[in-house]
Amino acid sequence: MSSELLTQLAGAYSQQHELISSLLEKEGLQTKAPAAAMSFAGIFQQGGVFSVPGTDRDVFTAHIRPQGISTHLPLLPGNEDNPRYATLTGFTATTGNRATNPCDDNPQGFMKGCYLTARFGRVAHDTQTIEFDQLKRKANRGVFDDLILHGRVLGLTDLTPSGMNEGQMLNIITMSEMIGAAVQLERDLVDHMWNGSVANNTAGGGYKEFPGLANQITTGQVDAETNQACPALDSDVKEFNYNSVCGTSPSIVEYLSMLEWYLRHNARRMGFEPANWIVAMRPELWEELTACWPCQYNTNRCANAIIGTGSRTVIDGGEMVAQRDAMREGMYIDINGRRYTVVEDDGIFEHNSTNNANVAAGSFASSIFMVPVTVSNGFPVTYRQHVDYRLGGDDVNLLHGLQGFWTDRGVYSWAIENTKWCYKLSLKTEQRVVLRTPQLAGRIDHVLYSPLQHLRSYDPASPYHYDGGVSVRATDTTYSVWL
Repeated sequence: MSSELLTQLAGAYSQQHELISSLLEKEGLQTKAPAAAMSFAGIFQQGGVFSVPGTDRDVFTAHIRPQGISTHLPLLPGNEDNPRYATLTGFTATTGNRATNPCDDNPQGFMKGCYLTARFGRVAHDTQTIEFDQLKRKANRGVFDDLILHGRVLGLTDLTPSGMNEGQMLNIITMSEMIGAAVQLERDLVDHMWNGSVANNTAGGGYKEFPGLANQITTGQVDAETNQACPALDSDVKEFNYNSVCGTSPSIVEYLSMLEWYLRHNARRMGFEPANWIVAMRPELWEELTACWPCQYNTNRCANAIIGTGSRTVIDGGEMVAQRDAMREGMYIDINGRRYTVVEDDGIFEHNSTNNANVAAGSFASSIFMVPVTVSNGFPVTYRQHVDYRLGGDDVNLLHGLQGFWTDRGVYSWAIENTKWCYKLSLKTEQRVVLRTPQLAGRIDHVLYSPLQHLRSYDPASPYHYDGGVSVRATDTTYSVWL
């Protein structure tokens, strides 16, 4: 190879390297120094959370994991930021006169349609800054790094990266920090699944909420292109007006039965059968509902005015208790003779005496949802989507190893920031929930319930969230002639 050709190749490589460096700096992609370590002390190092000498190796968790509908919805890749979902809403009334003669013009109408749309959210969380040469250090010989975790920290929502080995989180600091970031991400997404609102997005787009199901299962649907009202796509929304779930006027059996019948009628007349729904509510409401549902359901409308004055309705108490227990164990509810899967979801908003003057202390109110999952032999109509980070592979390969990595088929992205011996990771995902058939969805709002005791909550902002203890312990007191 001639020296002239070598010179040309070297020059081309130098120009390419300068171009890439310029692009990285321009787009803010240069390796960024992590924030200075604050009070992070690790696990078994000096000041670590489990750095007390003599700590038993068996560690039990008291962390409450959230649960919800996300495990029942398929997660699909989708990289369209502003999609359009078309629905044929019907046909107009005809215009024109009926024909007088066989070849005269006849009345005619037009097809009508409406577009729905969706938006991705963006949620990210960081680990603490980790110093590499501190990873395997211990406070002293009395501290062990072979702790065993009993219980689970992740796993009830399908909203965290896979491969998070909880068995290693008390022995490998990087794994512990990655799981910590995943816990925070899960907490956000559980709430966003129902309550996400674009009104909460930050101005620069660093944090974005996707529209949650509570904001999609509603009335007032409009065309995404023209803002024209599309009442054919409205969900069925009923108001229970803070009445008790186990009261008789109104009756929750009649409300849920009407909701189911209305939605089933829509599915049948629109040609969507067989269709499948999930009934979703908060766990506290489900516990109270099941206490009275068997008796009310089996005696609905059995009033003297219907079956005769002086007549009696006889029920078997043992049978009612058996049906209640079967509902709770099997997580199902029978409505109008059809059985539906029930999902307890901690993300559904709960009214209480603090945030709503209509609710007395000791009582709570929330909504019961019927969410269509599939229609027409399994076609999904409510599902999750994610930005597929795998599709940027050709571009990030130009960064020569400066990039992070993706997991779970491109659902989650990890970025790595490092300076010298310090590093931290950032976890990001961009997801949304898509409801293609809001006309097959419904809810009953402000259903009141008064449990003997409220359950513990995963949400640190809840008064029913408990943790305690410390994150950083005092370092050992040491004396020496040179101190």
